[in-house]
Amino acid sequence: MANIELRYLQYFVAVAEELNFGRAAERLNMAQPPLSRQISRLEKELGVELFQRTKRQVQLTEAGRVFLEEVRPILLQVEQSVRAAQRAARGEVGRLAVGFEGSFSYDIIPFSLREYQERFPNVNLIVYEMTTVEQGQALDDRRIGVGFVVPPLDNESLIFETVLRERLIVALPENHPLTNQQEVSLQALADEPFVTGPRDRGCGLYRQVVAICRQADFEPRIVQETNEIQMMLGFVAAGLGVSLLPSSTRYFQRPGVVYRELRSPVPEIELAMVWHANSLSPVLQTFLEVVRQFNRQDPHSQ
Repeated sequence: MANIELRYLQYFVAVAEELNFGRAAERLNMAQPPLSRQISRLEKELGVELFQRTKRQVQLTEAGRVFLEEVRPILLQVEQSVRAAQRAARGEVGRLAVGFEGSFSYDIIPFSLREYQERFPNVNLIVYEMTTVEQGQALDDRRIGVGFVVPPLDNESLIFETVLRERLIVALPENHPLTNQQEVSLQALADEPFVTGPRDRGCGLYRQVVAICRQADFEPRIVQETNEIQMMLGFVAAGLGVSLLPSSTRYFQRPGVVYRELRSPVPEIELAMVWHANSLSPVLQTFLEVVRQFNRQDPHSQ
């Protein structure tokens, strides 16, 4: 079997299309004598004559015509493969699975996803709703490539990057006595039933709310748990309890729910991107940069 270098095929096609060694050499940006030697070497390797040469003209032999038909798609496939590899290296093609905590709703997640998909339509983007703890496990298992979590998350193999910090506010049923106040103290919620994220699934919002209430010297009495903002607000509107939520939640104008600021010092909650420390995926790197760019442009971030 002949062992033919790719460049010999490129030389052959140039001469076959130009039918002139001088023009072919110019096209290939090389001198004519080396080109002639390479074509002769190719013919010797193949054991056939590809060109009929005279002083006045160069013509393809029948073997040369057949060889040209076979070589052209090979070179095209190689060129397409090179472009595909280059696009993959730039993070323009591939697959990326993204996790997010449903109890933390903010524009940066859906708008970053939309911007990324518009810029990189050939990346298969898959989005999963998961709690913070579930995302940590999914990252370890490589089921997702990046997540949006509510720290802390105890995993030294992960890299965290804060994308925003928000004040917490309290969501109250519209007929609740505390709606008469412009600001509500945490201590005033000590005896209230709470609606939170799910404790058994490792919800970051749940853990933060419990920690904040304990800092205020009381244990929250949790009566309903869900990992979806709309469901939390539905429970609040039904009068089942109150909820501590990120301040951006006030953009959800749910009938039956009234939002109030918390009295100083106001607790904050953090949203962070997280990914595995040893992930070298170009697709991941382009996604991180899109989120960073959106975050720099968003006046509500940080």
